[in-house]
Amino acid sequence: MLSLTNRAAVEAAINDATRDPALRDLLALRARHLEDDTEPDVELGDLAHFHAVEPGDGMKEVKEALGFAVDINFVDERRFGDPDFVPSWEWIEHHGEWFELAFVLSDSGFGHVLFIPDQQGIDQCLLDLCRSHLTPA
Repeated sequence: MLSLTNRAAVEAAINDATRDPALRDLLALRARHLEDDTEPDVELGDLAHFHAVEPGDGMKEVKEALGFAVDINFVDERRFGDPDFVPSWEWIEHHGEWFELAFVLSDSGFGHVLFIPDQQGIDQCLLDLCRSHLTPA
């Protein structure tokens, strides 16, 4: 799991040529959006933490990174259309190669942004969760 909790870490990931270009573009876009909407002296890490799932990561690693489970009633019951399942994210978007899930945790607007690559080798339950709850554009 790639976890970026401050401006320096986000910048390093954006400038890391070994990282997926689509992820680098998404990180740059979200960082710019957040910074455009806040005061110039606010640290990016005080607004959001960014996390990107990597091959081998699953629900356990996502929970460790975010500090909470995103799959309550989803994994345990495996009912992908369960009307009782209420997602904890504010929104989910699909950017072709990546899913993006945003979690707002406080009235100040602080939250987590989780990126999940839509590719083979990624935990199938994570992909099923994203695909089954994606709101069409």
